Amino acid sequence: MKKLPLVLNVVTLAGLAVLYVLFFTTKSASHRTGLAKDTTLAPVTQDGIVYVNIDTILNQYTMYLDIETELNETIHKSETELMGKESALRKEIEDFKYKVDRGLVTRAEAGEQQQALMQKEQALVQLQSDMRMQLAEKEQVAQRKVLNSIMEYLKSLEETGETNYQFVLGTNFGGNVLYAHDNMDITHSVIQGLNEVYAKTKDK
Repeated sequence: MKKLPLVLNVVTLAGLAVLYVLFFTTKSASHRTGLAKDTTLAPVTQDGIVYVNIDTILNQYTMYLDIETELNETIHKSETELMGKESALRKEIEDFKYKVDRGLVTRAEAGEQQQALMQKEQALVQLQSDMRMQLAEKEQVAQRKVLNSIMEYLKSLEETGETNYQFVLGTNFGGNVLYAHDNMDITHSVIQGLNEVYAKTKDK
């Protein structure tokens, strides 16, 4: 079975992050709705534009790493199950051929067994197809969960009253943003905040 590792579509993530406009106004906030407060954000540029490196976030975001591990475990279990069923079916086919070659079954019995083996083979192919679809769906859901958590965290920074970001861009190698000054990079502070929020969620 072809593997479906959790590889978030970085181009899609970066593209969405670039198009996602965060109108961060400098308003006071006496509440944080339980989100981690980030006090290490990079200096804000005059135009209120900063960026995060999507590749770096995915490599260090605990939520992404946990989801990746969980999905890979699911993939391994699915592959193991399929290999076991395939091995069992192959053995049945070999036993069937052995009996037919030596005339140990009647033609009627051979026909019935052959039909049964064909049905098992079709069922195995269908199972493989179903597993692929299920894994693909889980991967898509995982992508949305991670992307949504990043966007929600960035949006939550507005509530601190400490930022005046107008745009938060997403960069990655070969993406839409070809150059950005290091002073505009808030990647590591965002990673810290994301992991703090996720740690609190896991504790619950």
